[in-house]
Amino acid sequence: MTSCQDLSQDFEKELICSICKEYFTNPMSTTCGHSFCNICLIISCPKASTPFSCPECKVVSSLRDLRANMRLGKLADIAKRLRCHCLRNHEQHDKREIQEKRHKQFSVKDQSQVCMSCPQSEEHESYTLYCKDEVAENFKEKIQESVNIMWRKAEHVVLQIANEKLKYAQDMKEVLNRNESVLQKEIETFSVKMTIHSIPGIITMLLKFKVDITLNYNTASPGLIISEDLKSVKYGSTQDHVPNNSERFSDFAQVLGTQSFITRRCYWEVEVPGNTGWFVGICKGLSLNGDLFVLMTIENPSGYHLFAIGQQNQFYSKVHVKYCRMDLSQLILGVFLDYERGEISFYNVGKRYLIFSFPTTSFSQPLQPFFGLSKKVLTNDGFLTIYP
Repeated sequence: MTSCQDLSQDFEKELICSICKEYFTNPMSTTCGHSFCNICLIISCPKASTPFSCPECKVVSSLRDLRANMRLGKLADIAKRLRCHCLRNHEQHDKREIQEKRHKQFSVKDQSQVCMSCPQSEEHESYTLYCKDEVAENFKEKIQESVNIMWRKAEHVVLQIANEKLKYAQDMKEVLNRNESVLQKEIETFSVKMTIHSIPGIITMLLKFKVDITLNYNTASPGLIISEDLKSVKYGSTQDHVPNNSERFSDFAQVLGTQSFITRRCYWEVEVPGNTGWFVGICKGLSLNGDLFVLMTIENPSGYHLFAIGQQNQFYSKVHVKYCRMDLSQLILGVFLDYERGEISFYNVGKRYLIFSFPTTSFSQPLQPFFGLSKKVLTNDGFLTIYP
């Protein structure tokens, strides 16, 4: 038959938290039916949105699903008080322990144990003496009270941290919303007004180095129409189906100049059409892997843009995007080569100013004039003409 003590222990076991091993304090019940102290669950799972496993049956639950079990808390409080009462009754019925308690008392004043049968016990007659078990129980209650206060403070800190994290997330949402509104705004278009100053006497000086340039008919791409004097060229073929990428030289019909240069300074002038794409420059043969320095136009919906593109021994490629014009009609280019100094420059002859000058470099092979017209034929294509 089960004894009264065994039943008491079984009852007490049901009122003890399996996490802190103490009587329940503000017990909370999970969805699986097990109960734990409220602060024990908060410490075990500080984030309210984070699921956790029940310490007893491992069923996954969330802090939001917990329910306060007030009746269980009241039972735990009654059991706690009943335990003290039972201990005191047990002490009264145990003669041997009562006798021992009479002889062994505890002085709260000097925090020491006093044996009443010792001669020195007379020194403690003025002190208030207590049963050591009673003192221990009082100390335990005070310690438990301090622990409860610390748990409540810890719970408050955890809640503050959770609130701060929630506030940080809300602030970030506002920042993202502001950024999204900025990104959705259309970028205002603007135009750049260029101020160009002419160089007095520059063309007169360059004409001292002028050379006679003619087109090499044997190097012309199919579709090019070259004049009898070898000074003008026009693209007269039917419109080719070329990729929509004007920066590729495959979009242009090409032709070399007859002359080549390995020394001295040279200058020549070219009138370019204003209603189609073109390029004018200097190259080392027709291979695009060699030296190449050109000024070219690229068409877009707003008109023709002028670009300077340089390439030398594949060291740099399609760089020096330097210059942009919307109106390229009646443009006469001046091309200047100083072979020994490694200089190649382009000038606007009519308005007497420098368009672009490539960084100085060194040449080791003959260079030739290089010309090209877009294969995207328009109705009123004009000629590219080398001035006499």
